[in-house]
Amino acid sequence: MDSFAGNTDLLNKNVEWMTGTGTKACYLLFLFLVWGLFHISQSMGPADVWCVTNVIHGVATFIFFHWIKGCPDESTQGEYNALTLYEQIDAGIPWTNTKKFLMLVPALVCWISCHTAQYKPNYVIINMGIFIICLIAKVPEMHRVRIFGINSTVGHDAPVEYRPKSPRIAQQQAKKQS
Repeated sequence: MDSFAGNTDLLNKNVEWMTGTGTKACYLLFLFLVWGLFHISQSMGPADVWCVTNVIHGVATFIFFHWIKGCPDESTQGEYNALTLYEQIDAGIPWTNTKKFLMLVPALVCWISCHTAQYKPNYVIINMGIFIICLIAKVPEMHRVRIFGINSTVGHDAPVEYRPKSPRIAQQQAKKQS
């Protein structure tokens, strides 16, 4: 997908809002709202609250950014049907400010969660597991990659097979052309 050079008719309305001024603030607000609800309930200690917040954040962002595909906007004519929301952000260009922000937040939440738990092994395993899954899905090398074909779109993500012509077939075709 190429840069649209300011043509607003061609922008992907599914992800256009992600570059808005208040989007990052709202994202952080919702994250701290989840943390605050568990913290206020006082049913768990601080380490458990941050761990649960990290797990909820990791699962929710994985589903919304890396699992659900397509674009509800009918004007795109199916152009984005095989792409996840994260793959659509900034037309797939890696290392933009939005994508860096979306990589930084899980890292900070994981670090806060592990630090609050005083790096106890059980918490570190849970938090780092969630973090690694979220991070692997966001690295540019994983753009449009479907591990073991999971969540692949038939016709879009199908591997292309290349079979070189056998010498006999190549000779027959060369004779027909001459």
